[in-house]
Amino acid sequence: MSKIPSRALVADIGGTNARFALADLVTLELASVKTFQVAEHPTLAGAIGRYLEGLAEPVDHAAIAVAAPVTEAAIQLTNSPWVVARQELCAAAGLKRVHVLNDFEALALSLPHLAEAELHQIGGGPPVAFGTKAVLGPGTGLGVAGLVWSGTHWVPVPGEGGHVTLGAEDERELALVERLRRGRERLSVERALSGPGLSDLHQAVAASHGHNEEPLPPHGVVARALQGDAVAREALDMFVVWLGRFAGDIALVLGARGGVYLGGGIAPKLLTRLAQGDFREAFEHKGRMRAFLAPLPVYVILAEFPALKGAAAGLRAALASGSPV
Repeated sequence: MSKIPSRALVADIGGTNARFALADLVTLELASVKTFQVAEHPTLAGAIGRYLEGLAEPVDHAAIAVAAPVTEAAIQLTNSPWVVARQELCAAAGLKRVHVLNDFEALALSLPHLAEAELHQIGGGPPVAFGTKAVLGPGTGLGVAGLVWSGTHWVPVPGEGGHVTLGAEDERELALVERLRRGRERLSVERALSGPGLSDLHQAVAASHGHNEEPLPPHGVVARALQGDAVAREALDMFVVWLGRFAGDIALVLGARGGVYLGGGIAPKLLTRLAQGDFREAFEHKGRMRAFLAPLPVYVILAEFPALKGAAAGLRAALASGSPV
C-alpha cells in the first residue's frame, strides 16, 4: 500500500446533490462530508474548488462517482448540466489524478464494506457467500449495477439498466404507461421509478380518474399517500409494485444470489412501505422463476454516504493495480 496516498478527495455527483468528503484509503473512513446543491454551482470544478477551500491540507488524488455512463474523456451527466473532464478538473483543482466511475458502480463497490446495521432486509434468506450482488435505486434517476467475485476480489459491473423500456402486465398498467409515454419517443423505467417519475405517475393516476391535480414533488406525493389521499396512495402503490418487479428483473439478469440492494435517495424513506408485502410479491412474481427468487434477500441500504465509500474503494483498487485513473 506504499504507493497509495493516505487520503483522497471523494465525490458523489447526482442530478440534484453533490457530496464531497475526504477518505482514508486504508480504512475507507470518511471525514469532512459536505453536500452542495448542483443547481447552485455552474460547474463541477467550481464546486470542488469551494470544497477544497475549507481544507487545512491539500489533496492530490480524487475519485468522482457520477450519474452517467463513464465512456468518454468528457462526461455529460444524465440529469445535470455539469460536464466531467479529468484533465480540466486536475488543472482547475490542482489534482494529480482523478478517477471517474459511475455512481452505482461506486455504490456496488461499497457493498462488502457495509455493516449489518447499515442494511435492512426485506424477505428472502441469507445471501450466498461470494454470490453476485445487484444494486439499484431511484433518486433523481434510476441507477443499476452489479458486483461479481473474481476469486480474489470484487469486480463492479456498471450499467444503464434504468433506461430499459417500461412494460405493463395488465390493461390498467398499460393505460398508465400510455399516459406517461405521451410526448416521448419511448418510456424508460427511469421515467416512472425516480423522484420525477413518482410525480409524473401521480399526475397520470389522477388523470385516469378524471382529476386535474396540480404537480406535486415526490415527497408531497408520499406525504399525501401516508395521510390517506386515494390518488396519491394509488400512485405510491404502483411505484412500489413496479420497483419490486424491476428489482426482480435485475436479480434474474445478474443471477444475484448474493442479494439485491436498494440504494438511492428514495428507498430508505419508503422503508416501512416497502416492507408491507406487495414489493416482495412483485419481486418474486416471475412464474417459473419464483423458486429462484424466493430465497434471494433484498436489502435497503441505510448507510448515509455509501457511494463515497465505494468511490474510495474504487480509487484504492485502481492505484493498487497500477491501472490508469
